[in-house]
Amino acid sequence: MWFAVWSVLVVATLVGAALLGRDLWRRARRLGAELSRASAALDAASARISQAVAEAEAAAPEIRATMFDDPTDLHDRVADLRLARAERAEARRARHRAVAQTWSLDGWLAGRRAARAAQRARS
Repeated sequence: MWFAVWSVLVVATLVGAALLGRDLWRRARRLGAELSRASAALDAASARISQAVAEAEAAAPEIRATMFDDPTDLHDRVADLRLARAERAEARRARHRAVAQTWSLDGWLAGRRAARAAQRARS
């Protein structure tokens, strides 16, 4: 009787170990595949980052002493820089106004009506 019990326990243990080993092997293969994909994504990202760094270095403004340059050229350069700054500020204000309008009740209501109209059009 004890021989049968121990035989069943040993066989059950071996079957359980085989199933566990198979599961671990499949998980290890999936992990390897994911690591391979992550490595490829990291390579692509590092290539894009290095390209962006190279572009930023190429587009870096020239930094040099301007003490002895022509004052009219310097005034023109400052005027151009101020104009560019004012344009960026106006674009930023326009973006902020657009966002603030979505926060208002009227903006929310208009968005809700547009969403419902789009839903009715799909139906």
